[in-house]
Amino acid sequence: MKTIGAIIFASLIFLQTLYAKELSVLGILDEMIIRYGGEESLKQLNSYKQIWDVETKMGNSHGTDTREIRLPNFLKVELVYPNRSEIRILDHAKGIKKYPNKTIEAKGPMLDAMKLQLMRLYTPLELKKRAKDIKVLEDDNFYVLILEQDDLVANYFVSKKDYYISLVIGELSMNGSKMEFRTFYEDYAITHGVMMPHKEIKYAGSVNTAILRLKEVSFF
Repeated sequence: MKTIGAIIFASLIFLQTLYAKELSVLGILDEMIIRYGGEESLKQLNSYKQIWDVETKMGNSHGTDTREIRLPNFLKVELVYPNRSEIRILDHAKGIKKYPNKTIEAKGPMLDAMKLQLMRLYTPLELKKRAKDIKVLEDDNFYVLILEQDDLVANYFVSKKDYYISLVIGELSMNGSKMEFRTFYEDYAITHGVMMPHKEIKYAGSVNTAILRLKEVSFF
């Protein structure tokens, strides 16, 4: 956890300490594509399904997170815990949440949070399509790719060591204040020829909310 703590500290102060340079966004993304397994392998992540084991840090319960991703516009997340469940569906910027006894339309910050979750799942190939909208900063350890989309901001911390995404910070406005969601990515390993993280550590603000471990992956 020492490394995680160091990255958290770095992420909190990066706006003050990072400096802009004449960096090539396309150059960084092209290297990422190579390191993740190449363009053909990465295309598998245009449409896939994952099942994660979830250890919640608030309430100390365990459950599953089943995701269906169809880039660039569709995300379905089914969360199942011993005492509750819900399904979140984002389809072309429209969102709904389904509970056992009701379905509601996602609006405002709820919808924005769903959009940010999809943005954090963008692959290097998907980011390359948006290269003209991406700004890049750097410090000693990371390139930070900054993508603003629909008044939301996603900051992708790309390790200079291996060109994998180590952290994504999503930013949205909530009741006039900025809210940050952090997801750390660990335990990268090859799956079906593509490099994927097998562990996620999630924070809402400064609070560690959950640790997820990958169980299954299938491609459509």
